[in-house]
Amino acid sequence: MKKNLLTVFVFLLSIFFSERKVLAQDSSASGHKLTPTDKSYHASMRIRGGVIFGINAAQIDGDDYAGYHKVGLNFGFYGELPISKIFFASTEILYSEKGANNPVTPNTPVQYYYTWKLQYAEIPVLFHFQNKKAFNVGAGFSYSRLVGEQLYAAGEPQPPVDICVGKPPDPTLLDPKFLCLKRSDWEAVAEANYLPLKHLAINVRFAYSLPAMGYFGGSNYVKRGMYNNLLTFRLMWIFGG
Repeated sequence: MKKNLLTVFVFLLSIFFSERKVLAQDSSASGHKLTPTDKSYHASMRIRGGVIFGINAAQIDGDDYAGYHKVGLNFGFYGELPISKIFFASTEILYSEKGANNPVTPNTPVQYYYTWKLQYAEIPVLFHFQNKKAFNVGAGFSYSRLVGEQLYAAGEPQPPVDICVGKPPDPTLLDPKFLCLKRSDWEAVAEANYLPLKHLAINVRFAYSLPAMGYFGGSNYVKRGMYNNLLTFRLMWIFGG
């Protein structure tokens, strides 16, 4: 896995540096031009790369608590490859913090509030449609690898959660205290991007685990499964024409 992440990292860096050369090319190759007063992004047939920084608002469906109360970082590198003047593909290499948080409230008993911090290395691949000059939408899938986790119950750190060994034969028979996490998480992803400037994008993304990323024996969710449920808000600085 480390070798694969390194390969993607090198690929994205190569995109970044290649764009420094592309900028010197004739801008008429894209079929669109920027006027001196127009700084918004125009659809391009060029490979582009960039950097990303933002936050996740996360919850876990299947822990029997609701609400996007867990806030975490989301940052990394970005690359896009044009397919046509209205379609392009993108990929990223990210550090992404997910998990869940049942916050303390006046009516919350001590034994019921907890925080679960999950850290992932993530590689999304999306396909985008852009018919408007400064707006596009995309959908695809993301692969995440668990690189760290910490569970806190009533403010106290708990032992590391077990790694799932295959799918339970009959999840409905699990002990109510059973809890495990998969090392890998596959998510469906949908997003929208607004580009107010040529190199700046405002990104809003929704992601959801498919299939379950773990199991909790006391869950009332489908087959005792747990699913990362994520809203992401990011700024993307994109290099290239």
